[in-house]
Amino acid sequence: MAGSKHSSKETSDPKKGRIVIFSSVIVIVLVAAILVMIFSNQNREEAKPKKQPTHRTEQTARIDYQGQPYIGSSNAPVKVVEFSDYHCPYCKEFEETVIPKLNNDYVKTGKVSFYFINNTILGPGSVLAANAAEEVYHQNPKAFWAFHQAVFQAQKNEKEQWVSKKLLTDIAKKTVPSIDLKAFQNALDTKSRQNDVDKDNAMADSLGVPGTPYIFVGDKAVEEAQDYEVLKKAIDSALAANK
Repeated sequence: MAGSKHSSKETSDPKKGRIVIFSSVIVIVLVAAILVMIFSNQNREEAKPKKQPTHRTEQTARIDYQGQPYIGSSNAPVKVVEFSDYHCPYCKEFEETVIPKLNNDYVKTGKVSFYFINNTILGPGSVLAANAAEEVYHQNPKAFWAFHQAVFQAQKNEKEQWVSKKLLTDIAKKTVPSIDLKAFQNALDTKSRQNDVDKDNAMADSLGVPGTPYIFVGDKAVEEAQDYEVLKKAIDSALAANK
C-alpha cells in the first residue's frame, strides 16, 4: 500500500511557541503593573487625611445698626432696638407708653441709644408707611422722629386700611416743613425706598423676630419687653456687664 501524505507538520514549531510564551509574559507583566498602580493609588488616598463633610455652622445673627434711625448718643454703652410695624396697635402702645420712660431713664442720661427698624408684617399699608418713613429719614434724619410719632398717632383700627398716600403726605408737610415733596411723593408712588425696607425685613428674619414690637437689648432678644419693668431689668443687666 502506498504511504498516505499529510497536509500539516506532525510536530510544533519551537520558534512559534517561544513567541506565544513571550507575549503571555508581557500581558502578565502589564496586568501586574496596572494592579500595582491601582493598589498604590488606593494606599495614597487612604494615607491622606480625609476632609469631613462640612455643614453650615449656625452663627448667631447680628444687628446691623448702620443707617438705622436712632435717638441718644452713638457712644452709649447699650443699644436697644425695636423691630416695629406702623400698622401694629401693640407698636403704637409701645411707642406711647414705653418709649417716653426709656427716653427719660436711659437715653437722655447717655446710657442707651434706641434704634427703630422696620418689620412690615401687616400688609400694604405697613409697606407704604415704611417707605415714607425711610424717605423722610434719608432726607432729614433729625426730622424722622417727629414724622414717626405722628404716623403712630394717626393709626386707626388695624383691620382698616387707614394708611394712604394723602395721609402720609399731610403728615410729612406738618412734621417736616423742609421736605422735598416731589421726592417724597415719588417714594410713595414707586416705593423707591423698598430696598431699605427689604433690608430691615431680612434682618428681622435672620434674627428670628416672631412679631412686632420685638425688642433687643444689645444682641439679646427680650421677651415681654412691652412690660417696662422687664425691659428695664434687661437694660440694667447689660449696663452692669459693660462696666
